[in-house]
Amino acid sequence: MPEIQYTIRRKVFTFLSQKFHVYDANQKLLGFSEQKAFKLKEDIRVYTDETKTDERVVIKARSIIDFGAAYDVYDSKQGQQKVGP
Repeated sequence: MPEIQYTIRRKVFTFLSQKFHVYDANQKLLGFSEQKAFKLKEDIRVYTDETKTDERVVIKARSIIDFGAAYDVYDSKQGQQKVGP
């Protein structure tokens, strides 16, 4: 199976949130995520771009503030939880 590479870039100058862009090996934008600061339970949403109109993936922490946290990944289109590779 061929190796797949992604690049994740974080915008540095944002206030009270972190913004991430996900690119493929050809530098094509694949996803966008914005995390609010000071959240007790992580809830990460990945969209196709900054308009946030097309949500693709939801990643939720199972517990509040746990440094060894377990996460659940959901397909936003089908609403189904994804299970391992």
